[in-house]
Amino acid sequence: MNKVPSVDLRDFLSNNLEKKEKFIQTIGSAFQEIGFCAVRGHFLSDELIERLYKQIKLFFKLSDEIKTKYEHPEYSGQRGYVAFGKESAKGSKHGDLKEYWHFGQYIDEK
Repeated sequence: MNKVPSVDLRDFLSNNLEKKEKFIQTIGSAFQEIGFCAVRGHFLSDELIERLYKQIKLFFKLSDEIKTKYEHPEYSGQRGYVAFGKESAKGSKHGDLKEYWHFGQYIDEK
C-alpha cells in the first residue's frame, strides 16, 4: 500500500448500495492493513477542524503530570489520554513511540 486509503462518508450515507459496499470494503481493508484511513465528506467545517487542531496542540504541550490526569486505565487505552511508551505492538517488548488521545462513543457507567 503506497498511500493512505480514503473513503467518502457521503457514499456510506447514500442510498446507493454499491457505494456503501465499496465504502465498507475500503474502510475494513484499511483498518486491517494499516489501522486507519482518511475520511472525506464528513461535514466538519474547516474552521472547526482548525480549532480542534489548535486545542490538540495545546493539550500535548502540557506537562506529563497534567496529561496523565486524563488517563483512564480502566478502559485499556480506549478512551482519554495514553502516555508515551504505554502501548506496544503485538509481540513487541518495547513501548510505542507515541502518546495519544483516544476518542470514542460515550460509555454509560451504569
